[in-house]
Amino acid sequence: MDKMGAAYIMNSDKTSIDDQGGAAKLYREGLEFNTMAKQGVLTEDMPKKMTKTAVDPSVMKMAEERDY
Repeated sequence: MDKMGAAYIMNSDKTSIDDQGGAAKLYREGLEFNTMAKQGVLTEDMPKKMTKTAVDPSVMKMAEERDY
């Protein structure tokens, strides 16, 4: 059916805005792939090892100095 044809326009007063049109012919296809995340090496966090302390001691020393 041509949605914007002359018959569609001329008969527009005989249909309702609630008319489903071709919606009854629509269907949902299945998924093409699984959407579940695989629990493996790529989704796990790397083990974290601390290479520096939270605040470098030299920064704390500079903060204590008041010779400005």
